[in-house]
Formats: sequence, structure tokens, C-alpha cells
Amino acid sequence: MFKKVPKTVWSLIIVVASIMPFGLMKTDYYFMAPGPPYQWDIKIEGTEFYDYEGNLYQLTVRRDEANYFTYIWAKVDNSVDLYSREVILPKGVTPQELSEISMQNMKTSENVAIAVALNSLDYEIETQGDGVLVVGILEDSPVAGKLLKEDLITSINNEEIKSTTEFIALLRTYEIGDIVSIGIIREGIKKSIETKLIEHIDYENEPMVGFLASTPNQRFVFPISIDIDTGNVGGPSAGLMMALNVYNSLIENDITNGIKVAGTGTIEIDGSVGPVGGVKQKVIAAKNAGASLILVPTANFNDIKSYIDDDTNIIPVDTFKQALEVIFEYSSR
Repeated sequence: MFKKVPKTVWSLIIVVASIMPFGLMKTDYYFMAPGPPYQWDIKIEGTEFYDYEGNLYQLTVRRDEANYFTYIWAKVDNSVDLYSREVILPKGVTPQELSEISMQNMKTSENVAIAVALNSLDYEIETQGDGVLVVGILEDSPVAGKLLKEDLITSINNEEIKSTTEFIALLRTYEIGDIVSIGIIREGIKKSIETKLIEHIDYENEPMVGFLASTPNQRFVFPISIDIDTGNVGGPSAGLMMALNVYNSLIENDITNGIKVAGTGTIEIDGSVGPVGGVKQKVIAAKNAGASLILVPTANFNDIKSYIDDDTNIIPVDTFKQALEVIFEYSSR
């Protein structure tokens, strides 16, 4: 049987086999590519809930360390982008720690999304947390040497914060270049530092301090039981769509009216929608899934306006309430 295989084919097999180990070697980059859209599986107990015919897709990206094969893929495929390792992976943070942070952020986002949806339906909820834990410092951050890993941030300009969602919401009330005082607890001792707010590395006109964070012991007390099966999806960018899915499951009239809606955006406890990374890849994924309406954070809109066409409406939103209004208007046409 093997004698019938042409020599050219054998030569190709040998070449591919010889370069395989090299191609699998890691580069100094991460790649980002369109991921599959998700329709959340939501379990609700303690109140009546409803199924709906349309879709409220959460958009995702594939992000991982790039080997030489994926590096070449990114160079020839416009839907795939490369990011230098230090942009994705702060100094002192391992890929495993980054993955754990991402999954923890997803859990936090899930709870905040449920809280936003329940708040909009006049349910009473409580939120508790122990502050903002520093888990890594970004390269060239102005707080490098000022903040340390394991510092617990408790305030900005003497305004108390109990979670990363409160931290981000409060940070957005300031401007890039503002000087803020950050209260911390380090090894049981209260301290404060001052730092200038810089522009976010991913989001235009968005202020940031320059570190990775998580909320230790963030807790929500809900009047009903809601569980969202998030699977292996991580990160905070699913917040808006999770809140919309929960909301639509708790009302009798389907807000989608049977159409395919897709979207992305972080969600804060006040209902504000924040920017996300990989928005180009997410919009491409939405178009591939046949979504006729795509919701994106206003802060990301300029990056994807070129993808609007006769078959696709891409609408920027700033709040959960605005997202609901856009879907109601579009689905009732």
C-alpha cells in the first residue's frame, strides 16, 4: 500500500513533520480570533420564568499564546490579531493565574448581571465585598512600585469601594490625567498612594490605573435563585448579554420577537455598559452567526463602524436600559 504513495507526497509529509516542532514553539505574542456565540442556559427557581424564540447571543473571542503556526495564521487572516505578551500578561502573572482571574471575573460579571436585571424589575438585592485585590501590575504602569500584588484597595479619594464593579464605576467619573488618592491595606496596615490616571491600553478615552484586580468574597443576596451556565467562557465582557438574557427570562413578552440579537459589553451595578477587548472579532462572529442586530459599547463603536452593512445593524449603547430600548425598537419593526 505504501509503495503507491507518490514520492512528492512523502516529501511533503516529511517536510511538515520536520517543521512541526518549530511551529508549535511559543512566540512573544498572544492571538485573538472570533469565538463561538453563546446562548446562555439559565436556571431560575423561586419565581415564574419564560422561554423565548429569539436569540440573545453573547459574543466571545479565542485568546491564547501564539505559536509560530498561529502567528502566521494571524498575518494572513484579517479576523485574527496579535498582541505582545506584556499587553495581555502583566509582569508577575502566569498564564494559569490569568486564566483563573478571567474565570473569577466571569463569575463576578454573572452576579452583577443578575443584579442589574433584577434591579430593573424592582427586585430588592444586597451586595457585599471586601474591596479590590491587586493581582498584577501592568508594564509601565504609573503605580508600578506604589501598588504591590496582594494590596487590598478600599477607597478612591476617600470614597469607599467594596468591589471591582464599584471601583470601575467610580473611576469612570474621573478623567484621564486626573490625580487620585487610592486607599489600600497592605499586610494589615492602612496606607494611601497618589497616582495619575492613564488611558486604558485597550479602550480609547477610558481611564485606568494600570493593574489587574479581583474582588475577594464578593457576595450578592438575591430574592430568587438564578444560575447561568457560563461553561469555559471567562472575562467580564459577557455582562450586558447575561443581564438581557436574565431579564428576558423573567418577563412574559419576548423582547427579541424571534430575531437574532448578539452583543458584548461589561456591566456595572449601576447598569452602565463598559468597553471590551476583541470587539472586531466579536462583531465578525456575530455576522457569521446571522445576527441582524449587534449591540456594542459606545466606547468601542468607532472600531467596528466599517462592518455595518445592509444585513447588519450595529448599535452603540451606554446602559442596560438603552440596550433594552434598542432591542424593543428594532424587534417591533
